[in-house]
Amino acid sequence: MASVRRRPLKVVTDSEDDQSDSRQRRNLHITSKRVSTIAEEKHDEAKKKIVYDGFSHTLPIHTLSKASVLSKEAPPENYSGFLRLGMLVLGASNIRLVIENWMKYGLLIGLPHNSIPTRDFGLFFTAWLCIPLSLTISLVLEYGMGRLALLGKNAKPDFLKKLGILEIVVSTAHCTQLVFLLTFPSYIAYTQIYHPLVGSGVVVLCLITFLKLTSFVLVNRELRQLYVTGKSEDIYDPDVAYPNNVNAKNLLYFFFAPTLCYQPSYPRSPEFRTTFFLKRVAELITCLVMMYILTEQYAKPTLANSLQALEQNNYIIIVERVLKLSTTAVVIWLLMFYALFHAFLNALSEVLRFGDRTFYLAWWNSGNLATYWRLWNRPVYLFFKRHVYIPAVQRGVPPAVCQFIVFLVSAVLHEVFVGIPTHSITGFAFFGMLGQIPLIALTHALEKWRGKGSGLGNTIFWIVFCVVGQPTIALLYYYEWTATHKNGPPV
Repeated sequence: MASVRRRPLKVVTDSEDDQSDSRQRRNLHITSKRVSTIAEEKHDEAKKKIVYDGFSHTLPIHTLSKASVLSKEAPPENYSGFLRLGMLVLGASNIRLVIENWMKYGLLIGLPHNSIPTRDFGLFFTAWLCIPLSLTISLVLEYGMGRLALLGKNAKPDFLKKLGILEIVVSTAHCTQLVFLLTFPSYIAYTQIYHPLVGSGVVVLCLITFLKLTSFVLVNRELRQLYVTGKSEDIYDPDVAYPNNVNAKNLLYFFFAPTLCYQPSYPRSPEFRTTFFLKRVAELITCLVMMYILTEQYAKPTLANSLQALEQNNYIIIVERVLKLSTTAVVIWLLMFYALFHAFLNALSEVLRFGDRTFYLAWWNSGNLATYWRLWNRPVYLFFKRHVYIPAVQRGVPPAVCQFIVFLVSAVLHEVFVGIPTHSITGFAFFGMLGQIPLIALTHALEKWRGKGSGLGNTIFWIVFCVVGQPTIALLYYYEWTATHKNGPPV
């Protein structure tokens, strides 16, 4: 009988598979003393590469102490498969919701302007006129002070004393016209404009102009003080150095630039990229259309169906409505973020060749709420840091108090932004912003306890903002607005 010749068998242990290769490439070490390290696996692998001739059943399989892949002690793995599964499940759930919504309500989408009274457009234009008026007043006042600064550079002390008095008068004039810029359009939006979308447009444009002109005035006042005292540094080119920067062209560029912090000049991109611009415009249009469809077809019916539960204080149904609304709200909010901070601001920057385009950073990985507020809206964050936080700290105010001041001002502006267009100054947005302070302390403590990059703080952030916070605020203000306008728009 012919003998069977067995082929030499090379042992391939689990330390030689794809997962171990990825571990070795990362050169990571397992921290637990009871689990083998990568170095130990390499050493064991070298011993394992033995050719066993004729014997296979006796090969040692379990040779090292290793953690399960999902354990904390195991090296990081690629979970893209789970992410793909989650996206498929989310897609299937949303398709079911689309079918359910169609069967229940039919097509609710119409032209955007159908529900807006015609008189709202005229009131919008009336309120908008405050913007060019404020720009003109600010430019005239600063231009006049710039001419006087030229005379006061080497002037006698008497002239400088008079210039100081005039500085107080001009500052008072600036404060007066900036307050008017906020109050008069807000009054029109609160008492006259019916549709919240039109009122929001008025408030947002005037609020942005208010912040921009505040920065314009504060920066030029400081540049003027440095110029008169001879302490100015050659930071900017001579053609834009103070007072040459105070002109209509410079102010208009800043007004349209995607920043709230004024400076005489900005970094510029080398050229206009047509393809890049068209892509951003296409993204902006797509996001706006999707936001409108989601609002009209999904959000508004859910909000309308919640009114009776709010009136009857049926908390079970209210919680169910909030959770149902949270899915739509988070998608609308993410679309708004992408449309505004990426598509629109990048398209605007391309037209103006504005170079610094860090309008946001990776806020979605925030381990605590303080990090989120620093990263998600950089223009507003940098404005408050430059014009509120740092000046207060320089005057000896404790940093914790400065942080409270920043959130207090931000809370007031959020209430103005939400409460005035919906005709309901209830304080929900105000106290929602102030409530961020204890949450910041909580998530900061959790991050210190669990370590930087912990998922616990990030989970709290998503729950607070997307599952509970935004849907609840939207529901409350919608209820207040419908209660105010039960009889429909004014004739």
